[in-house]
Amino acid sequence: MSTPIAVESVLPHAAPMILIDEAARTGEATAESVVYITEDAMFYDAEAGGVPSYVGIEYIAQTVAAHAGAGALANGDPVRVGFLLGTRHYRAAVPYFALDAKLTVRVEALYEAPHVSKFQGTIAEAGGRELASCAVSVYLRDGTEGEP
Repeated sequence: MSTPIAVESVLPHAAPMILIDEAARTGEATAESVVYITEDAMFYDAEAGGVPSYVGIEYIAQTVAAHAGAGALANGDPVRVGFLLGTRHYRAAVPYFALDAKLTVRVEALYEAPHVSKFQGTIAEAGGRELASCAVSVYLRDGTEGEP
């Protein structure tokens, strides 16, 4: 992963809803984040011993948001609020991300426009095995919505 960035500085989220632990913008159209599955992780299910794998959609979405936020800050712009519009073909190889797992989330832009973008995302465990993947479509506000 390239130079880490402070997750709180590039996400328009507040604790406890920041679900990714580390993030880096790895290129103009790519980003990577790390998620540590601990007993304190949001959505952790003690009975199952992990976080449900469907939460991976949000890990991917927050990695996209970190990519957009880092890009905005690099350009001297404010971090903007975005919305997950949809997910296509979410596939998970496991029902839960296991306790003590270190997950690497990678996203790559398939299409980027001023307000709507599409990214392909993957989640892999420390050994490189892919645990989940999907494409996400996102909407990025420009901050003028609702203004007269």
